[in-house]
Amino acid sequence: MASYSSDRRSVLKIFGAIGATCAYPFAGDELFGQTAPAHEHSALKATERARFLNNADFWTVSRIADLIIPDTETPGAIKAGVAEYIDMVISRDAEQQSLVADGLRWLDKQKFGELDGGRQLGILEPLCEAADSGSGQGRNVQFFALMKRLTADGYYTSKIGLMEDLGYRGNTVRESYPGCVHEH
Repeated sequence: MASYSSDRRSVLKIFGAIGATCAYPFAGDELFGQTAPAHEHSALKATERARFLNNADFWTVSRIADLIIPDTETPGAIKAGVAEYIDMVISRDAEQQSLVADGLRWLDKQKFGELDGGRQLGILEPLCEAADSGSGQGRNVQFFALMKRLTADGYYTSKIGLMEDLGYRGNTVRESYPGCVHEH
């Protein structure tokens, strides 16, 4: 029988993951940031990590993630390993694999990889607007909506997104718990 401490930790881990895992196709103890080693993006290592994506597709997914969450004062999606996360998630779901394959082939036809950043955004922004407004349900809009959701999921379950961007410190002890400090 596990001690109170380990039972409590497991329960807290599950409760903490509930909000995040509703959209995830895997258990709370498999959240990306809990299991992924710290790493930098490297095209040379893509084939070592890739589960579903080939090198070109991995680059495209990395670029989309970087356009969605670029480096700012904190590292962006690439440094958080979001492309690896997306590859892991879609490798487990045949429907997502089909959607991503269709979306990536469409981007290939648009010569996405050969375009500068402004033109890449020009392709993605209408998809983003349609996905956000709910006005477009085409396959390309669905693809971008999936990429956007998986980018956010991967980023904010990574150590970089959770701790550096959101400032989560976790498992800290407070000396006091001040009440409400704003006027009523």
